[in-house]
Amino acid sequence: MSSLSSLAARNVARNLRRSLVTLASVLLGVTAVLVLEGFIGGFLRLIVDDVVLGKTGALQVHTTGYMESSDALLLEPNIPYDESLLARIRAVPGVKGVTGRIQFSGLVSNGVSQTMFVGRGLDLATEAQAVPRTGFDVLPGGRMLTVEDHAQAIVGGELAHAFHAVASGTKSGTEVDRVTLASSSPRGRANSLDVAVAGLSVSGLPHENKSVVTVPLPLAQELVGLEGRVTELAVAVDDLDRLDSIAASLRVLLGPGYEVHTWRQLQPFVGDTLQRMRFVMGLIGLILFVIILTGILNTTLMSVFERVREIGTLLAVGMRQRQVLVLFLWEAALIGVMGAVGGVGVGWALVRAIAARGVPMAMVLNTGSNSLLRPELRPSFVLLTFGVAVVGALAAAAWPAWKASRLRPVEALRSV
Repeated sequence: MSSLSSLAARNVARNLRRSLVTLASVLLGVTAVLVLEGFIGGFLRLIVDDVVLGKTGALQVHTTGYMESSDALLLEPNIPYDESLLARIRAVPGVKGVTGRIQFSGLVSNGVSQTMFVGRGLDLATEAQAVPRTGFDVLPGGRMLTVEDHAQAIVGGELAHAFHAVASGTKSGTEVDRVTLASSSPRGRANSLDVAVAGLSVSGLPHENKSVVTVPLPLAQELVGLEGRVTELAVAVDDLDRLDSIAASLRVLLGPGYEVHTWRQLQPFVGDTLQRMRFVMGLIGLILFVIILTGILNTTLMSVFERVREIGTLLAVGMRQRQVLVLFLWEAALIGVMGAVGGVGVGWALVRAIAARGVPMAMVLNTGSNSLLRPELRPSFVLLTFGVAVVGALAAAAWPAWKASRLRPVEALRSV
């Protein structure tokens, strides 16, 4: 077997031009697959981080039955917002932070006209522990809410434009820098509060620009009559790969009175998007590998046709058909391994170099700001690509190798 492998190595080196063409096809194919996977992986990670770190949190806790009517933003059932419950949640292994929120609806008015709005009450002291990124940008002239704020709000940019509202201190002419928010308690008690417009938000989600008003949690509790209570808890975890096990631990801890939902359950359309992109990635990778294998097949067939007399001589001096078959497979394996090693090296280096710099891109799922896409590769995928390239090279060479081993020595020696 060692003599066959050394003979195969000499044949690969002897037919250098043909070997380099096949080697280049394998190398470029593997490189293209890895770079594509790196960009897809980085983009998917960016989407997940944008949702988890800027919108929902990794997990959310609601009282049992709340999610069945969450589209209506009902205030019941709700959750007591006390330190004992938060401490129990923080004590679960893997939990990094927890914060309380109120999702509600109501009417916003500028004194002349009014319209429906969707409100978000955020605990500004703990929001960054569970959702460290804001899900929007504030337009120039405004500012983010701070812990000291109470009767201030951030209004969606398009909603504010419809009301001629601007950030406090920047109004002129007919513009207003204060609006009135009206809502009702779970028992139907109506309430309204005047708030200053701290800033105007812009998001990649159109409905947030048109309808969302963000306020401090104490103001939301006062407005809807939920002092000391919230409608949901957002929870951060230290490792998204352990998300399901942490969610299971929280369900056991909290008991049947609460439901724990992962970000995938809260944002199913994002999960569907990720699956579709993975499918497209797999399809493109398959096409690239088919191109690689076709190149190897053609090159090996060419080698067989060019070396008919050589094969006949080998068979005439006693080499067995099985050994001829193994010889051609050895040649394909050598080219496949060298091409795969080179492709993995070049692809990994390119992905690392691009990831170090990052690629600016505008996110459309959550914010309108530029985010840095950093390509990433899973070691398991790199190993899989290497294995598929080598096995594919052998598979592509199998039929030409078998064809070569079936040649009859006398007929091969007579060929020109």
